[in-house]
Amino acid sequence: MARDRVFRTIWIVLSFTLVACAHDMRVMKMEEALNSYGSAIRWGAFQKAWDFQTDKQKRAPDFKALKNIKVTGYDSVFRTVQNEGTIVLQTVEIRYIDNERLVEKSLTDEQKWHFDVEKKQWLLDSSFPKFE
Repeated sequence: MARDRVFRTIWIVLSFTLVACAHDMRVMKMEEALNSYGSAIRWGAFQKAWDFQTDKQKRAPDFKALKNIKVTGYDSVFRTVQNEGTIVLQTVEIRYIDNERLVEKSLTDEQKWHFDVEKKQWLLDSSFPKFE
């Protein structure tokens, strides 16, 4: 009996540990995805940033026109995690220069991310930023 209780206790502890590890892995993947996306935008790798989109059937931005955009700042101003860590809402301020106009502009990008359990990756549900 005491032996069964010990094994049951060990099983419970291991189960909680595995759940915690899975959550930590999802959080690490979240940070990695959001940072990679931000870096892609910051460095003008817009096609790489497009790869984070959930729905590839959406109309892609005009990547040729985006070659005139130079991002000068990408700052996360708000982030919240919802639905037991499977949804992230993030607000980002993006500052940029259109090389044809040489005027710095800014836009607020409202992002909604979700964790795709099957693909084991974070995907962006919201629209691609509109550099106008």
